[in-house]
Amino acid sequence: MKSILLTSMIVSVAVMAGVATAYNPIGQPCDTPGGYGCSQDASVNGGNAFIYECGPTDEFVYIAGCACPTCCEATTSGAYCT
Repeated sequence: MKSILLTSMIVSVAVMAGVATAYNPIGQPCDTPGGYGCSQDASVNGGNAFIYECGPTDEFVYIAGCACPTCCEATTSGAYCT
């Protein structure tokens, strides 16, 4: 019984992690113009990570592509490819 519960928890965490990393915000509404972030989605930048910004029209816009799926870091001062 404990083994089944542990396996279910591991699968749930893996699914949540996949949802959190594979997301395409481009064109979605935002409310912090000038704010930057990182994301990764198979439909953008060949599946590699990319930087997006909350643009002046309150929509997320694509800024730059990174070289690999995990090569982006967002900080309080912006986002950059690693």
